[in-house]
Amino acid sequence: MEPVQYSYEDFARLPTTVFWIMGYDMLGVPKTRSRRILYWIYRFLCLASHGVCVGVMVFRMVEAKTIDNVSLIMRYATLVTYIINSDTKFATVLQRSAIQSLNSKLAELYPKTTLDRIYHRVNDHYWTKSFVYLVIIYIGSSIMVVIGPIITSIIAYFTHNVFTYMHCYPYFLYDPEKDPVWIYIGIYALEWLHSTQMVISNIGADIWLLYFQVQINLHFRGIIRSLEDHKPSVKHDQEDRKFIAKIVDKQVHLVSLQNDLNGIFGKSLLLSLLTTAAVICTVAVYTLIQGPTLEGFTYVIFIGTSVMQVYLVCYYGQQVLDLSGEVAHAVYNHDFHDASIAYKRYLLIIIIRAQQPVELNAMGYLSISLDTFKQLMSVSYRVITMLMQMIQ
Repeated sequence: MEPVQYSYEDFARLPTTVFWIMGYDMLGVPKTRSRRILYWIYRFLCLASHGVCVGVMVFRMVEAKTIDNVSLIMRYATLVTYIINSDTKFATVLQRSAIQSLNSKLAELYPKTTLDRIYHRVNDHYWTKSFVYLVIIYIGSSIMVVIGPIITSIIAYFTHNVFTYMHCYPYFLYDPEKDPVWIYIGIYALEWLHSTQMVISNIGADIWLLYFQVQINLHFRGIIRSLEDHKPSVKHDQEDRKFIAKIVDKQVHLVSLQNDLNGIFGKSLLLSLLTTAAVICTVAVYTLIQGPTLEGFTYVIFIGTSVMQVYLVCYYGQQVLDLSGEVAHAVYNHDFHDASIAYKRYLLIIIIRAQQPVELNAMGYLSISLDTFKQLMSVSYRVITMLMQMIQ
């Protein structure tokens, strides 16, 4: 029995759900009036908390009275780079009309019938369990960074009979001997909503990028498979020319869709990669300074998922680069000897267009590929080594 073939809406469920966590509805799914109001209130609280936390952080940095050791300097460096990274990605996904337009175009192109979906092997392109687990671990490790301090305080209460009132971010100062408990609760609520805004913006934007890139890659593979399977002949030249004309049109359409994708995400992609690398460096150094603690353990998991996040963006960027080039190889290996001259001219058009690689790029000039990942990790390692030497 054939497994159920996933629909386009099934693919969209993961990125849409992730953004719902911070009350942001990317595709404008119809909701009741009460649900819309609740979403709007929650969305406002996340943004307001984020604004308050960033403002307090900037004030502490300008004041410079409470930042008095290397560990805190690295902590603030981590926070600044992560905020820039997350806000850059959030600014990208605010292009909701452009994202919805690209989503609609890809939905129209998606295979409609079950047989067509089987031929395109859509299930092979669906979100793998390992990817879903990665997203869960990323969000989970980020949650642990926030709730870790209160867990430590609870442990201290049961082991030493004293609640230490620890919280996540160093720019909020709380003195349990002077300040009432409700202030501590308020601080934690602010930190939770602030963290939700940053974490979901960070991972959610990349999931939408991968979602669109996977769809484009799916269709490039479909073109390659169609060329490999088709055997033209002068006996049915008219049908052959209709077939190859559709391939030419589809190739042009996919290039246009990739340009749309680059137009949405490419402007911020370079800054996102650089700030992600900076976050990895500062978090790694901070973790090494802190030593084996609960916070350090959660940060190690966070670093691992952040590296995988960058790797996946580069991996799928490499895929579209390779697949667009493989279209030309599929034409070369195509059994076109019995085809008409007109058919062969169409093949030449495909080959010429395939010579210009289709790529995921940043700012229109930096191609995102596995080489980009290698260079980024190499630079990150050198920076971490340099910072550790400076501190020691």
